[in-house]
Amino acid sequence: MTHYLILESRDPYDSADWVNIQQIVIDLKKNGNDVSLFLLQNGVLPARKGTEFEKHFADLKTLGINIFADFFALQERGIQDLAKSVEKTNFDRLIQLCLTTNTKTIWH
Repeated sequence: MTHYLILESRDPYDSADWVNIQQIVIDLKKNGNDVSLFLLQNGVLPARKGTEFEKHFADLKTLGINIFADFFALQERGIQDLAKSVEKTNFDRLIQLCLTTNTKTIWH
């Protein structure tokens, strides 16, 4: 089975195609693939607890999509409280995910 690792570096507040990428994430999962979403750079902004995107991340998690947020990006933006569905992690985890067998990485 293919594992898709989607790296999201843009935030939905200034990137009109953010919604399209999220739909691709859902479609990949519904087509039977393993999918992980890794938020980094400004992509961590919607992961804050209490944003309008909290339900979206919960829905992704319900589908079986793993959601990670880069610790350094969170720290640089002063974000401490995350949506429950988002796991705080570091670049070591990103490298492990990239090197996992049958992983295809897509950077947005």
